[in-house]
Amino acid sequence: MLQKPKSVKLRALRSPRKFGVAGRSCQEVLHKGCLRFQLPERGSRLCLYEDGTELTEDYFPSVPDNAELVLLTSGQAWQGWFRHVAQDSLTLLGSSCPPALAS
Repeated sequence: MLQKPKSVKLRALRSPRKFGVAGRSCQEVLHKGCLRFQLPERGSRLCLYEDGTELTEDYFPSVPDNAELVLLTSGQAWQGWFRHVAQDSLTLLGSSCPPALAS
């Protein structure tokens, strides 16, 4: 029996756009995402937007429908939304931030 397609929300690291994509496998979602964002499939991978967990074929079935994913190309990294927001906040604080937090 074929697995039901899983719907996810997909964004590229440096794109403000987000697309709905459905696929029966991690590879199928990756392929469709690369086509949609016009990115090379070779060296690309998918991560959870929330915490940066990299998706594998084994992990893909446990990802909930409508999960937000980030499409990364070779050399890109994503450590999750929370860490991204925290780093942006520290950058905005600049010199008013205590030295222990700024580094």
